[in-house]
Amino acid sequence: MSDLRLPPDQGPDLDETYRMPRAVRAAQIIAVGMAVVGMLCTASSGWLLGARSAVETAVPFLPSWLLGLVGLTFQSVGQSVRIGAILLAALDMFWTVPSITEGHPPGPLGPISALAVIVLLFRREARDWFEPAAW
Repeated sequence: MSDLRLPPDQGPDLDETYRMPRAVRAAQIIAVGMAVVGMLCTASSGWLLGARSAVETAVPFLPSWLLGLVGLTFQSVGQSVRIGAILLAALDMFWTVPSITEGHPPGPLGPISALAVIVLLFRREARDWFEPAAW
């Protein structure tokens, strides 16, 4: 019986073909990271100051949590995932601006991280990654 595998120097490198671009990976890390920060802030606020404080801390992080969930689906094909993430990041950006003046989390980190996700997902390599032909 013959070995059907190709020698290492022949054939496409599948890891290179299906590797997520850096811009998409960075956007995913930022989105999931902000969701985790929101969970930690809410949990610590509830533990230190009570349930009412936890709810007040959780409200600004709602779009971040949704964006984090969408960020976990960045391996999916289709522009709808990218557009959905951009729209959620825009909502997150505007939703968290009042927390800056009120002095609550996430403060300036919320709009800055949301803007970073938007910029990264508008890059050419991100658009190409979500195209069905790229797979």
